[in-house]
Amino acid sequence: MDADIVNNLGLLQPYWLLLLPLPWLWLYWRQPQSASWPSIIPVLTVRYPLLGDLPQPDVHRGRTKKQYADKIMALAMSLLVLALSQPVHYKAYIEKDKASEPVDLILVVGTALSMSLSDYEVNGQVLDRMTLTRKLLDGFVADYSGHRIGLVILGNPPALWLPLTSDKSIVQDAISRIRTLLGGRITDMGATLQLVRDHFKEQQEKVVVLISDGGAQVGSISPDKAAQELAEDGFSLYVIAVGSSDPQGRSLDNNSLIYEAVNLNMLQQVARQGKGQLFHALDSQAFSDALLTIEKKHRKVRHKIDKKYLTEAWYPVPLALAMMLILSVSLRQSASMKSAAEIRPAKIKSTQIK
Repeated sequence: MDADIVNNLGLLQPYWLLLLPLPWLWLYWRQPQSASWPSIIPVLTVRYPLLGDLPQPDVHRGRTKKQYADKIMALAMSLLVLALSQPVHYKAYIEKDKASEPVDLILVVGTALSMSLSDYEVNGQVLDRMTLTRKLLDGFVADYSGHRIGLVILGNPPALWLPLTSDKSIVQDAISRIRTLLGGRITDMGATLQLVRDHFKEQQEKVVVLISDGGAQVGSISPDKAAQELAEDGFSLYVIAVGSSDPQGRSLDNNSLIYEAVNLNMLQQVARQGKGQLFHALDSQAFSDALLTIEKKHRKVRHKIDKKYLTEAWYPVPLALAMMLILSVSLRQSASMKSAAEIRPAKIKSTQIK
């Protein structure tokens, strides 16, 4: 047999091999004793003058046949035990990435008045910051491979919009109902991050994604201080900045709102204090890439390789051999019984005494 094949053999259920000694113990028990115990009372015999003319059974030959049949049965039972252990041949294996735990994602969405500014153009269509956020979050949730998603409204006051859930349809419905001014005209980012810390502190994997343009802020606690406290409690805070950073920019739809550029300096400080990273969504592709990067990064924190082996079952081989041995013993015993039945007593000629 090829050495490579031998090296790639294995057993799926090796514990069945613990039964392997049983057939040979049975064979040892079936063996006749080599010497008999001495008899105290002599055996009575009756002499018959014509006993020598009668056919005598070959005791030694019958005993040899019986021992041979027992050995074959013991070998067949051993092969059955080997078949139960499921021998296989490992032909190849597939390496598959496997993360130990999926990630729970907490999305914090800004709804201030500045999120209604239109400084994005997608496929010739002008979109405001809020519409683009809803559109891209909906597509991200559809392809999300993590565990659960929760939603928090960044506003004044902040609000828990959706607790953690694994139902994507519920998350997509909650995202579709987010509108500008839902949390007020301005935001309290410090209070919002405190709400996240207090409500989700029991989660194992604490990943927060803050989506905002960094507009005007109010509140008693600064955003960077709240982000620092969030990181101290084990959260990872990422920030996706939406909007143009050009202070001389303008809204593409020429509405009457005063244009406010994204406050990258403030958002960069929040991300740094939150032990995370800042992503600037200059366009829709950058926004999508930021979400995918965050999810991918945390799904591979405890990354390992899971090998899936391709196996070829070999248990039919010992099973077929065992059945052949059992069948051969059965046929030999049937033939022996048939030949014994056909034996006729020898004819004894009588003599007349004169």
